[in-house]
This record gives sequence, structure tokens and C-alpha cells, in this order.
Amino acid sequence: MDDPSLSLGHVITDIKSNNSLKYVYVWHAITGYWGGVKPGVSGMEHYESKVAYPVSSPGVMSSENCGCLESITKNGLGLVNPEKVFSFYNDLHSYLASVGVDGVKVDVQNILETLGAGHGGRVKLAKKYHQALEASISRNFPDNGIISCMSHNTDGLYRLASGPTTLFSLIFIHNYYYPF
Repeated sequence: MDDPSLSLGHVITDIKSNNSLKYVYVWHAITGYWGGVKPGVSGMEHYESKVAYPVSSPGVMSSENCGCLESITKNGLGLVNPEKVFSFYNDLHSYLASVGVDGVKVDVQNILETLGAGHGGRVKLAKKYHQALEASISRNFPDNGIISCMSHNTDGLYRLASGPTTLFSLIFIHNYYYPF
């Protein structure tokens, strides 16, 4: 970048200093973005993402009308190869940490439940993604810098006893889903 004042690091420093903030977190979906990581993008080929089509259970489809899920069910989601997902997270998180970000809010974790076909099933896929996520968080954000969101699906709850990042982060429930 030619102008350092336009860099993410400058923005993070500015946000912290001008607002007396100690921590700044950045949002990302468990798949990178709502629609995942687009296959074939120059510089990202090594993550080997492929378009996958979520398959929700009839119970979920009848009780949760979600435009985002409808869109990715129709158009697909760029799913990073589960064997490469640690590299993806580590690259993303190490960059964010290097510019002063203190952690991440990882959203849409429940989508993994719908993408298990061709990956050994939903439990195996979720396990690979969550192990990679936890390892990257531990490496790049030593203060356990994660807030998990949309992670209260069955597969996420099964992982509660697996590690400190999951144990700590699963307590977050956003009040726009559950107004108290």
C-alpha cells in the first residue's frame, strides 16, 4: 500500500487511541465470508476451495426462514479444503494480529452442519474446522481472542469439552437472536 494512513493497521491504531479502546476484534464467518472463499481466486488457490451446496434438514427448513441460507443453498459456498483450513485461518489471523487486531468474532459456525457431504460427514468436517480454528486462535491471539457466534448447533456443543477456546467462547449468544 502506498499510503500507510490507509492501512488496516493505521485504522486499528486510530480506533484504539481515539476511543480509548483496549481491544479491537474483527468479524469473519467460519468459512471466511458468508459465501466462503471463491475457488480459483489468484493467490488463494493453495486453500483448494470448492463450491459446496448446503443441505439443511427438513426441520431446520420448516422452522427457520433464512434468506442467506436460501441464497447459498442455491448458489453454493466456497468451502476451503478441510486439510488446508488451518493454513487459511493461520494466514488470516496472523495478518490480523500483526496489524493490532486482538481477536475475532467467528460467525455462521452452524453452516458446517450442512456441508458434510463428501467430507466424511458433518461431525468430521466440523471437527477439522474447529480444531484448525482453535489452533490458529491459540497461536495468533494468546489471550484467547475469540467470540463464537451461531455456534450452538449440535456439533458445536459436542465440542464443548475439547479445548479452552471453545469452552470460553461458546457462552456468547447475541441478543438479536434471543432477546432477554
